[in-house]
Amino acid sequence: GEGWRIAVLLNVESKKLGRKDIIKIERRKLTSAEVNVIALIAPTATINIIENFVVVEKFKVNVPEIIEGVIRCPNPTCISNKEREPVKSRFRTLSKDQLVFRCEYCSTIVTRDDILKLIIR
Repeated sequence: GEGWRIAVLLNVESKKLGRKDIIKIERRKLTSAEVNVIALIAPTATINIIENFVVVEKFKVNVPEIIEGVIRCPNPTCISNKEREPVKSRFRTLSKDQLVFRCEYCSTIVTRDDILKLIIR
């Protein structure tokens, strides 16, 4: 059929972490933009690429220094929010631990609490 099969497992036992959540997406490789979104929501996440039931790649997500076109600026007067301007949103990471970002155009600060509602879908 069409679409992807997705499984969400919460509070799974883990030797390293005690407990963890797992999201499994079949027949789908994540784009770098999608990995960046995961890093913003779950900065300690690990991504496993599995082919034929074998882990072929495993990596921790990394909050990038520059986040472009992934979250929108909450400032309505920011140039990145103007429909007539061909400008993608662009944020600089100020703190990877606390998840604090600054808009490169208007200097508006965005924090961990703002991220979910600002993700560009």
